[in-house]
Amino acid sequence: MQGIFAPNNLLRLFTVSGLLLLAACGTTPTRQNGVAQVGAVTQLEQAGKYADAATLDEKLAATAQPNQRNEFLVGAAEDWQLAGNTARSWASIREVHEKSLYPALLARLEILKASLYLADHQPQVALQRLKFALGNLPAELKAKALLVRGEVHVALGDLPSAVADWTERETYLAPGNADVAANRDLIWNTLNESHAPYDVNKLPASLTPVARGWLELADIERTSWQQPEKFLDQIKQWQSKYPDHPAEQKLVPDLIAKQEALTSFPPKIAVLLPLAGNYQSLADAVRDGLMAAYYQVGGNNPPSITLYDSGLTAASAQAAYQKAVADGVNMVVGPLTKDAVAGIAAQPSLPVPILALNYLDNDRAGPAGFYQFGLLPEGEAAQVAERAVAEGRMRAVALVANDELGARMFNSFSARFTSLGGVILGMQTYPPSTKPDELTGVLAQLLNLDASDDREQRLASTIGTHLEFEPRRRQDVQFIFLAANARDARTIQPQIAYNHAEDVPVYSTSRVYELDANVDNTVLNGITFDDMPWTLEESGSVADMRSSLAKFWPNNFAGNSRLYALGFDAYRLVPLLYNTHGIAQAVQGVTGLLSLDPDGRVHRRLDWADFEDGSVDLLAPVDLPAQAPVTAVQPAPKP
Repeated sequence: MQGIFAPNNLLRLFTVSGLLLLAACGTTPTRQNGVAQVGAVTQLEQAGKYADAATLDEKLAATAQPNQRNEFLVGAAEDWQLAGNTARSWASIREVHEKSLYPALLARLEILKASLYLADHQPQVALQRLKFALGNLPAELKAKALLVRGEVHVALGDLPSAVADWTERETYLAPGNADVAANRDLIWNTLNESHAPYDVNKLPASLTPVARGWLELADIERTSWQQPEKFLDQIKQWQSKYPDHPAEQKLVPDLIAKQEALTSFPPKIAVLLPLAGNYQSLADAVRDGLMAAYYQVGGNNPPSITLYDSGLTAASAQAAYQKAVADGVNMVVGPLTKDAVAGIAAQPSLPVPILALNYLDNDRAGPAGFYQFGLLPEGEAAQVAERAVAEGRMRAVALVANDELGARMFNSFSARFTSLGGVILGMQTYPPSTKPDELTGVLAQLLNLDASDDREQRLASTIGTHLEFEPRRRQDVQFIFLAANARDARTIQPQIAYNHAEDVPVYSTSRVYELDANVDNTVLNGITFDDMPWTLEESGSVADMRSSLAKFWPNNFAGNSRLYALGFDAYRLVPLLYNTHGIAQAVQGVTGLLSLDPDGRVHRRLDWADFEDGSVDLLAPVDLPAQAPVTAVQPAPKP
């Protein structure tokens, strides 16, 4: 997604033109040097050296006349924010004399404050800063205000308002400018990446036809993966309704071509799954999800699908694959277990391409024609690290299950987090199926509560009297990474609050969330987690299909819901991998936003939600910064 803080050197013209006017009145060395220094600021900004530009701005402000000082301070605050140093940005803002600002400079300041409040996860406060009238402001400022206001609306889950802001923004951009194309990409990418719900039948009457067209087209694209049979008719109706829409010329033909590629299946598909034993219920879920996709896609010439028993061993999987090849299949899906997948990859060559439903260890690639796709817990843990860094949280402690999966998840989280500049201050393990009393010592060590108790005891011993004392946790922790399943999380989260860490954000993965209406999720309040659209979407085509499958297979669905989604997406990926040997553009599946790396590994970009009052609320996507923040995000001043 396009960032909201891209520099706009045109806004600097206010400062530069002011100094040039002064210089025109006389060419003293001081005035000439001032103009040169302003030019140096612009050059530093263009080179991406924002901290240097901010420092120079502050130096100019220290010697400037009162009417120029505010401009330099606002410029410094903008550059400090671009440099990732929000504390210095707020410090510069506090030096500004706001009552003496002319309208354009005041608008720049309010836009900056809104950006900082948004970065501090206060979108409602940010929105209030953007209530000013655009009026006679320069076009560049109007465009920037609408850009940020749209981002605020995305953070609030209000996609129609965001699209309204950004379509209006385009009217203030020069026609044919690259910014126009970037603005359209921003609208489209945001609508495709965010799963905030909206009802196309209940859009605000105030929306322009262009904004309404974007939202309706995105709704067609959102449902095309689950309802491909309706796609072409929906597109034709859209084209008839919006013949001159900006998306018509390039985007719509691309969508039609992509849909054709997604529905051109090979004639014969083999599915390799364990048909007996401990993995049978899991295999049944994958099979039934795959067949749900088969019937959804339909078509005039649907492929034939044959099921083969892969067993659980490398040898049995190899035998099943070889039998399928001998039977003349064109594409293979499966097997499911790690040993079976490793067995297929160990073969010297693969005459028929295969989409394995698990991953090789250590990020290994397989032979040519070997693709890997699955619900990898380690991948979810790595995305936790990315989300935390994107939100400016660089210091963590981790609490993970004392088992193999817990170790794998911690290692993945740790590797990604530290690679982005994060620091892990501590890690503790707990026994699976833990009880509250088993967590007391673990959390005390993790949060340094035991050290606080020791200090109290030493002090009481010194003064010879009992003290009224409340233990204090360590104050340098910005979040807790929790690797736990739903049952353990319901035990752990209340204990975190009990141990004086109720204000510390907790990040986790999809394992903390169960699709069970009988479970009370109130105890999970405060946990932010990543999960797939299949689980998180509460209305629309995905939720309808999930509900249908739950009714068809009530006994197996509850415990294996996500595996139905795996089977569904696996079938939908077959034509892409068979026809093009790749995924040219990421596709929105029910398990996540799917892309393919050069080693044939399918990656899932997940959605985000948190628990609030026992319900699950979707969160806006965030972008990983180009580099780790210079300093962790500082709390914004209270409005």
